[in-house]
Amino acid sequence: MGGGCKPGTMVEAGQQVFMPSVIDKEGVTTPLGITTKEEDSWAVLRAFFARAEETDVIRALIEVWEVDYIGENPSTNLAALKRRPCPICDRSTFWMELGGEEFRGERNPTSGRCYRAECGAWVEPNSVELDRIDCGWPSAHWTKRCESFALGIRGLVEMRGAVDAAGRPRRARLDKEVMRDL
Repeated sequence: MGGGCKPGTMVEAGQQVFMPSVIDKEGVTTPLGITTKEEDSWAVLRAFFARAEETDVIRALIEVWEVDYIGENPSTNLAALKRRPCPICDRSTFWMELGGEEFRGERNPTSGRCYRAECGAWVEPNSVELDRIDCGWPSAHWTKRCESFALGIRGLVEMRGAVDAAGRPRRARLDKEVMRDL
């Protein structure tokens, strides 16, 4: 049964409400609630992402609805997110926030984060240098500067590669006699 409104909570005309939703492979949209604060909608989505690995959900969005709005288009999309395998842990727990549409109608990612507690890899714009992207892997205490989101993803793949390479014993391809002569 739904939670409903908190006692004494009223939404006034002209106020906005936020609706986080998820979309599965079949295109079925499932609303996760309605909140009066944007931060609460993000918290609802983050909580869902933390347990969404075994679901068939591939997209998420937050819509903003105007209360007591009469006319067409009473809502707008505040955020759209897309799921992909994490560049670090390879689990399907990495969610990318998509920016505005380009001239071709495509939406390019602007930031992303792995919601698996053991990983937490991320790519996001730098808060000081607006033309720079940063990426990091908290579990390994690594961060890197990049010029684009795609290079941020590549940076995470390189971080994973460095750890994989360091963890594997090196195997000589030459036989022992040749190695001894070197």
